[in-house]
Amino acid sequence: MSRWCEMALDKVSCEEYHKDIFTVLKRTDKAVYDLIVKEYERLQSTLQLIAAENECSRSVLAALGSVVQNKTTEGFPGMRFHGGCEVVDEIEKLAVSRAKEAFGAQYANVQPHSGTSANQIVLAAVLEKGDKVLSLGMDQGGHVSHGARLSLAAKFFGVESYYVDKTSFLLDYDAIRNKALEVRPKLIICGATAYSRTIDFKRFREIADEAGAYLLADVSHIAGLIIAGAHPSPVNYAHFTTTSTYKPGGPRGGLMVMGKDYDRKIEVSGKEVTLWEHVQKTTFPGMQGTPYLNHIAAKAVFFKEALLPEYKARQFKIIENAKRLADNLLGLGYDVLTKGTDNHMVLINTGNLREGLTGFIAQKCLEECGIVINMNRLPYDRKSALVTSGIRLGTPIVTRNGMGTKEMDEISVLTDQVLREVNIISDTSCSIDEVFKEHMRNKVRDLCSRFVMS
Repeated sequence: MSRWCEMALDKVSCEEYHKDIFTVLKRTDKAVYDLIVKEYERLQSTLQLIAAENECSRSVLAALGSVVQNKTTEGFPGMRFHGGCEVVDEIEKLAVSRAKEAFGAQYANVQPHSGTSANQIVLAAVLEKGDKVLSLGMDQGGHVSHGARLSLAAKFFGVESYYVDKTSFLLDYDAIRNKALEVRPKLIICGATAYSRTIDFKRFREIADEAGAYLLADVSHIAGLIIAGAHPSPVNYAHFTTTSTYKPGGPRGGLMVMGKDYDRKIEVSGKEVTLWEHVQKTTFPGMQGTPYLNHIAAKAVFFKEALLPEYKARQFKIIENAKRLADNLLGLGYDVLTKGTDNHMVLINTGNLREGLTGFIAQKCLEECGIVINMNRLPYDRKSALVTSGIRLGTPIVTRNGMGTKEMDEISVLTDQVLREVNIISDTSCSIDEVFKEHMRNKVRDLCSRFVMS
């Protein structure tokens, strides 16, 4: 008789049931177990500087790997389409309450499977086929879900783009206003995936009101900063605020919150309903089926963490580290877009450092030396999206692991040494001396060993 069968003869506590999960995986599927170990070791021994990534706590991981995963249902608390929901109803209500508190919101929807799903729910809720959307172009720092050519938004709606200034690379609000009044969109989307300066949500709402449009603020990259008060909040300016939940340090998933407009009355199919009720029905049955209840449990855990003083203090430290990184690289001769940053990311035009140095090459050679970043297309980029002239660096993970400005100085030097040493062969091909590469990897491993995942 197996140990699990023996345990089943007696009532097994929840803690006993869950505590050996990883041991069970090792026994039943060694191949997957070994790959997870490799990923853990990769994270421990390399510098994680991808701006779109973060680390969740072990408490969040515990919720993700719990028996809550097994529950199936549809609908919202109190209106489920399956029995046995009394516990998961309480979990979802707790997640909603904490999300509202974290963002200072009047309404929260924790069911979206991702930030993109949250955006698509808004689009489906307020737009009809052919309606116009105005958003920051993907090649300008916008997100795929905001209207890239192959996205759902572009397939069903008329997407127009606004742009950053060609010289400063900053949002030009006067130009955005002029474009909005020309296009007269039904929805304006603000927020970006590659923009390193503060976004003026109040100004965006003024533009939306003048143009007669709804305003959606996608704050996936800066959600943690907003929770902490390190970046202005859009919640009471935008009609809808969306985010992924992993970028600020929670589990994979999405979130939608609403502020003062949550109970605004609109007409749908000849009936008057509130905006939040319409969004709720658009989520289910409109766009999604079964919610990921283990992810909702993990979101609840994360939102509690986000209310703690240490979380909020870390968000300011993330910005401090990003500013230090940007200043250091500027001093080393790098073309840092907008000459700095107000948030967690640093955007660099690598092509202006060395002739032939593309974002693709920069990402490749840095990763070979243990520094993980991502190539990024820049506004008015002459290179293709698969090569790019730029790279994007972010400080959330290294900050979470305890690194400060002193370590940003080390990272700046290491990054510079690699990018100046690499032998460029073509836009996508390069070589690095093996002795140099191993030397750099040892330096990175030594730095990472002082700041392990918590």
